[in-house]
Amino acid sequence: MLHRPSELHTRQTLAKTQGLGLPGAHANARQTPRKVAGFTLIELMIVVVIIGILATVAVQSYKRFTIRARVQEAIALLGDIKIKEETYYQTYHRYVATAVSDSDWWPKDINWIQLDSAWSIDCTQAGDVAAHPGWCALGAGYKSTEQANFQLMVLARDPAVNAAPPAQYIKNANLDWWYARARADFNLNGVYSDIYLSSEMREPFLDNELE
Repeated sequence: MLHRPSELHTRQTLAKTQGLGLPGAHANARQTPRKVAGFTLIELMIVVVIIGILATVAVQSYKRFTIRARVQEAIALLGDIKIKEETYYQTYHRYVATAVSDSDWWPKDINWIQLDSAWSIDCTQAGDVAAHPGWCALGAGYKSTEQANFQLMVLARDPAVNAAPPAQYIKNANLDWWYARARADFNLNGVYSDIYLSSEMREPFLDNELE
């Protein structure tokens, strides 16, 4: 039976759409495989280098942030010492020393890597009061069980000795004076960040803040 041209065209179109019937329909339905895009080795190496640079910058920025936060802690400690020295002076007409020399730090030793050294002065204990009369008289420093992030020391004029203080801290040694120092080795290189305050200073001075 012969088909009219319009009917034949309709059937061919339907066959192409459904992929059935006429020869070659499946071949026309096949799609050309797509190429999968990927990164070249050079592109991957560039990405790795960029990530490494960003990580280094982030670590250094965080380290500087933590160091500055700890420096602010030392400034607060020295400010507290200043307040308590002046309060003590108003009552006893002399300043308090916690050390006998410029190298008499407390705590004696700090593990700057672990930072696990406790202050360990408990002024409610008679033994600690006898061993650390200066710190207990001031009531300054860390709490007894608190981690010490700095070594601290305070020197003051002793009328019986009248030794001249370092000119770096005290200009007029003829008047009653005191100075306090806080130090830490942030970079573990043997160079200390040294922060100090004295009876002649209004604000602490930072020496080698970031070493």
